[in-house]
Amino acid sequence: MHRMKILGLAALAVASLLIGILIGHFAIIPTQLSWLKKMSGDGDPEYSQQLHQEIQAEEIHKNLQFFSKRPHIAGSFQDEEVLMKYIHNTWKSSLDGSKIYNYTVLLSYPNASDPNYVAILSDDGTESDLSDKVEKILSPDQNDSSVVNPFNAYSPPGVIVGDPVYVNYGTVEDFQYLTRNLSMNLTGTVAIARYGKIFRGHKVKNGERFGCAGMILYSDPADYVVGSLDRVYPLDWWLPGTGTQRGTLFTNYGDPQTPFYPSTNSAFFLDQKNMNLPKIPVTPIGYNNAVKYLSKMSGMEVPNKWKGRLNITYRVGPGFASPYEKSKIKLYVKTYNVQKSIKNVFGFIEGQYEPDRYVILGNHRDAWVFGAIDPSSATATLMELSRALSKLLQKGWRPRRSILLCSWGAEEYGLIGSAESVEELGKALGPRTVAYLNVDLSLSGNSTLLASATPILHKLLFAAAKKVKNPNPCEIRAGRKTVYDTWVKNQPSLYDPNIPRVFDLGSGSDHTSFLQTLGVTAIDMQYTHDKKSSIASYPMYHSVYETVDLVSRLMDKGFYYHQAVARLWGELALRLADDVILHFDCVLYAETLQRVVNEVHRGYGPELLEHNITLNSVKEAVGEFLQAAKAMQSRAEKADRENPLEVRMINDQLMQLERAFIDPLGVAGNLYYRHVIYAPNQHNLYAASSFPGLASAMFDIENDPNQERRWKQVKKEISVIAYTIASAARSIEDPSSIGGGSTKH
Repeated sequence: MHRMKILGLAALAVASLLIGILIGHFAIIPTQLSWLKKMSGDGDPEYSQQLHQEIQAEEIHKNLQFFSKRPHIAGSFQDEEVLMKYIHNTWKSSLDGSKIYNYTVLLSYPNASDPNYVAILSDDGTESDLSDKVEKILSPDQNDSSVVNPFNAYSPPGVIVGDPVYVNYGTVEDFQYLTRNLSMNLTGTVAIARYGKIFRGHKVKNGERFGCAGMILYSDPADYVVGSLDRVYPLDWWLPGTGTQRGTLFTNYGDPQTPFYPSTNSAFFLDQKNMNLPKIPVTPIGYNNAVKYLSKMSGMEVPNKWKGRLNITYRVGPGFASPYEKSKIKLYVKTYNVQKSIKNVFGFIEGQYEPDRYVILGNHRDAWVFGAIDPSSATATLMELSRALSKLLQKGWRPRRSILLCSWGAEEYGLIGSAESVEELGKALGPRTVAYLNVDLSLSGNSTLLASATPILHKLLFAAAKKVKNPNPCEIRAGRKTVYDTWVKNQPSLYDPNIPRVFDLGSGSDHTSFLQTLGVTAIDMQYTHDKKSSIASYPMYHSVYETVDLVSRLMDKGFYYHQAVARLWGELALRLADDVILHFDCVLYAETLQRVVNEVHRGYGPELLEHNITLNSVKEAVGEFLQAAKAMQSRAEKADRENPLEVRMINDQLMQLERAFIDPLGVAGNLYYRHVIYAPNQHNLYAASSFPGLASAMFDIENDPNQERRWKQVKKEISVIAYTIASAARSIEDPSSIGGGSTKH
């Protein structure tokens, strides 16, 4: 009896345990289902509306006043301590965290006590017509003792005396015209080049290649003034004759001392003689000074397309005309290089379901002087966007994926801060970054949006722009209520007038290392001036006149264009961080590749055919890619959003597609640029080339004495393109197709 009682109690205990397990099991299931349901839904659109409402124009104005109150060149106390610490402390207190990354890099400065200048040197050693060593102060807010005098970073110091020669924009074609068409020997001359068309560093590279001993850069009013030269700043936003454009001459990116590796404590630093830095002295001047030298030039009159808007007869030289025929031009440069500490700041918002996937928003912090446009218009915008995101966090919002906000140091010198972080953190950022959204400056004008992106992001960009209110009341009254509406009107696509034009990504800003080194898809955007005008960039570019007064009085009085950029930036971030399936369009990428191949065929086809070379292998690869893209798009649309593993699989394939276009050996052997489809033009890093390796191989090929070698290179580049596109197609196919199977059973 006792034994039966024990057995009964044991049975009761087992039964109770089983009942408890069953109750617990069925109680947990609804919780799990609720979690899966939440995880399988896109972000609440209510948060998007709240973000737009939270972003305030006046707050951006206040931010800009703070960030551009004083000059903050890279390496300065103002930039690396005051502004950096403000950003770090703000993000640390309002977001989920903030972190500072330090690097020791090579920077460049003019000698404050011995400024650079240009002069005419007579045969008796007398100097005349000296250029201004500082820019003239035109408003009280420019009067600051920490303003750095005009210079070109990384120019070697030196005193050069030689015959002046006018080289127009200093492009390869300009130098070829002088040497081939005019049979000029440029050895030992001092080139005078106007800013515009190509990156200033490539102007200097071209001067070195053709034998020039030094170079003077100036901003011609043809490229920086519209209308009367009497209606310039401070009356209007056009560049005055005293304005001078600073800027780097470094044609690679990252710290010149540590190519491809971060400048951390363990770094190995190259000697300066082994760095890819300019070899000839260079300095910039304003157009009031340029007149002093160009008006006295000898030689034939220049072609019409070489003429600027100075009230002179433009001549090529070399040398000066009577009575200055025995005089030379003197270039006096005392710029020097020095190691400095720079800092990047990361702000972090942790994702709820995929914290190991990052949507990165970036802007650089350093400026040549006050930088109210470049970069502080975007820094002010980023800080307001971060404040608005922090308000969403307080209201219960939490993104699906993590968001990183980045303030880069020393961008102006050659994208140094962002490149160093990519080099240091690339193994973590490379596989995990969904996209990089860059805003270098919020506006260079107030006409329309200007955006550059890889094709996979175009449709997302369009959708986001349609949700942002038009900052121009005149456009709203005309029925164009959104940023998208004005964008498509003012800048329609070259291929479809019903959509806006999105430019290809070149270099020149912090998206470069993300796209070219890691293969992370990217966007760069800003509001810009009317592209129908002749100006090369916003007129005050890198001058002392780039102040809050310029922005608030002449460019964006209510800061509504800044506000629109912040809203667009935030909208893109929310979609990328909160959509269950990434809104990436592989089919548009494939269709873009088809168009690029057709354009290349029209441009190079007859020449290729003469050498029995075709693009058939590339066309076949693009066909395979299009087929794979359509299948990928179909799988994404039909995906079981409640299956987190299937969602992750599809998103990983979409996210990794851009990486498939990376060649680890570099485009045409250049390890800085590795994206086979889009990379900077070899003669201008500001501009993008489609199939850049092939473009490089074909450039000026008819004048290469070694024709056999060059045409073999063309064949190789075509092979690389075909292989890369076919490999990209494999990367988005059904994962089981590599073994001949299917994931659907």
